Amino acid sequence: MISPSGKTGPETDPQSQWAWQTIEEFASRYPFTLDDFQLEALRQIAGAKSVIVSAPTGAGKTLIAEFAIWLALTRHQRIGYTTPLKALSNQKYADFQRQFGEEQVGILTGDVKVNPQAPVLVMTTEILRNMFYEGEFPEMAYIVLDECHYLGDEGRGTVWEEIIINCPPEIRLVALSATVSNIREIAAWIEEVHGPIEVIYHPVRPVPLEFLLCNSEGTIVPLSGGTWRQLEQSLYRRESPSPHRGRRSRGRDRPLSLRRRPVSPTFLIPRLQARGWLPAIYFIFSRAACEQALEKFLEEGGDLLGPQGREQVEATIEEALADYPSLNLKSQLNAMLIQGLKRGIGVHHAGILPALKRLTEVLFEKGLVKVVFATETMSLGIHMPAKSVVLQGITKRTDFGFRTLTHNEITQMAGRAGRRGIDPEGKCLVALESREELAEAVRLIRGKSEPIASQFRIGYSSAALLLRNYQDEQAIRRVIESSLGQYQNRKRVEDLEDLILELKERERRYRSFQPPCQDTHNLQRYARWREKGEMDKAAELPCLQCGERSECQRHLRRLRRLERSLRTRQEELDRLLNSYWDQFLKVVEVLREFSYVRDRQLTPPGQLVASLRHDNELLVARIVFSDLLPGLKPAEMAALISCVVEEPRSREAFPAKSFLRQYPHLRRRYRQMEALADEIFQVQQAKGVFLPVSLHPNLAAAVHEWATGESDWNRLVTFSFGGHEGDLIRSIRRLIDLCRQLIDAPTLPAELVEPLWQAVEMLDRDIVWESALI
Repeated sequence: MISPSGKTGPETDPQSQWAWQTIEEFASRYPFTLDDFQLEALRQIAGAKSVIVSAPTGAGKTLIAEFAIWLALTRHQRIGYTTPLKALSNQKYADFQRQFGEEQVGILTGDVKVNPQAPVLVMTTEILRNMFYEGEFPEMAYIVLDECHYLGDEGRGTVWEEIIINCPPEIRLVALSATVSNIREIAAWIEEVHGPIEVIYHPVRPVPLEFLLCNSEGTIVPLSGGTWRQLEQSLYRRESPSPHRGRRSRGRDRPLSLRRRPVSPTFLIPRLQARGWLPAIYFIFSRAACEQALEKFLEEGGDLLGPQGREQVEATIEEALADYPSLNLKSQLNAMLIQGLKRGIGVHHAGILPALKRLTEVLFEKGLVKVVFATETMSLGIHMPAKSVVLQGITKRTDFGFRTLTHNEITQMAGRAGRRGIDPEGKCLVALESREELAEAVRLIRGKSEPIASQFRIGYSSAALLLRNYQDEQAIRRVIESSLGQYQNRKRVEDLEDLILELKERERRYRSFQPPCQDTHNLQRYARWREKGEMDKAAELPCLQCGERSECQRHLRRLRRLERSLRTRQEELDRLLNSYWDQFLKVVEVLREFSYVRDRQLTPPGQLVASLRHDNELLVARIVFSDLLPGLKPAEMAALISCVVEEPRSREAFPAKSFLRQYPHLRRRYRQMEALADEIFQVQQAKGVFLPVSLHPNLAAAVHEWATGESDWNRLVTFSFGGHEGDLIRSIRRLIDLCRQLIDAPTLPAELVEPLWQAVEMLDRDIVWESALI
């Protein structure tokens, strides 16, 4: 019988004996021996315990989820599996169908609903959150929270917290997280708001990982080669330290060490190949740079496959064409990507056609793609292990400019290196952009993992759901104060409370001071009049002639400082104790301003807000209930609604202006939508609420043309959206999701239901429909 040590032995406890027999039966499905941390997690799950597992990427956490699914099926129970990303949900859905059977697995992702009554239900976090709030959650024995470290994600963390807070205690949690430093704190919070949970912490990688550094000339040095000063000598010994360090300089006048130019991928890849470090994932933090790297590789005649490998790639492409007709599209980008695949090199980022991304993944798994140029999104759960990983620099661009990667981000990407059972060691090569990055790179790689910090935020939908589901104000407050953020505030609260007690005691002692005149009021009056410059009044007091006046004044100054410190600390304590509750009250004030809440009850528009899973839920509700949509054709309605779902990357303004000029009645309505958005913004400012309110018409032209039957997809992508069809597909699928949410909303005006259904049918076709489950 299997035991946590990997050995067999007798079990005297019948329940433990049954658990190990169950685990042994499951383990027989795999051709390798399970690790101790996996066996311990399986034992806890078999014993009906919740677990949170923190282990590095590639350590085998997915096997633990597979055991929970297998166990639920053998017991004729249901299990939910939730992920933070739709693409990851789609991948898990396909994987579990192959493993457990198509009829056993369903998926819910907003725009897709397949076999929702299945015993294994894969879903996005937003879907699961709303199930709990709606009270319509089907009975399940387990919920798997994959990529649970997304609790610390700025955009998605709130949803994760709401799931854990609202999950019924009889449902067992299987939370799978990357390695984070405060996993026990997270477990303690879960135990407080949901129920007992066992921590399985396993920081050891199954395949050792070596970090290496590379300068712009292609010199490679292992990180284990000494201190950063010694590494600097090894990498930049031909350069002298720059006297201009810290100054701005450009062009040829800029010292070599300050020019931001990492080694060229076309130079580095042959060296990786010569060292036997392929296949490799080459992370470049820009879509355009990924595509440019492939283009340069092809221009220079690069080829990582022989004739036999090329034939296998072409055969795989032919097979894929039967499943994904969109691969027939001959756009310039797709043609280049296909050419790259035939030479053993691919590109993977969110803007690429989903079918082509999937083809790249399949070829990589088969060993026919040797290098993939990828953005960071490829590190988020997609199963594509490699022998080595290259990071081009340690900075990435965000909505707020460039920033340095975190230790956790580097670890997540580096974790793709090293294939279990194949590679004795994985390699992660950091291609430095400049000498100045070296010290920071060494610090990050050798540093510790960052803790998960709560990103909990009250939005309009969350506030409306709380008002709808809880009539008692104290009950709402208890839910809000169950957040991880409030839990993490407690240590600071306890420290502040101790400090305030100490300050109050010191204040009491200072107030007991008696001046020589035995009248403390004289002292206070003298200080107040002196500050105001009213010395004629002060002259009447005995303080002016008193020889102890300086000591009294010194004492009073100290008391005033103490009072200010005490007041500041008390205000800080009040903010910490009430921060999330105050946030909720402010959001409710905005809803009340628009009459979406009356007498603590939701009006029909407020009920619509509660039913939406969308960043712009308040604006959507205002548009729906402002008579802007009735009378429009389905394609026109879809075009206008698209203005609240468009993604930031679509910056093509000309097609939008041209489209709105062509349809004056839509232009008028769009201007009314702008006025509604501006009104929300103004009310938010007045109430102290800082939630995004976005409205952009740039997607409207493409949506309208697609909904009215446009068949030239390439033209639509190139001239209406800017060139990346993955973005356009994702935006249209988000639009379909929003339209379906509106259709399902109980308070949607009846005259909008039929045209919205028609809009969905017109949009969800051909390449858009084909990409729904990729």
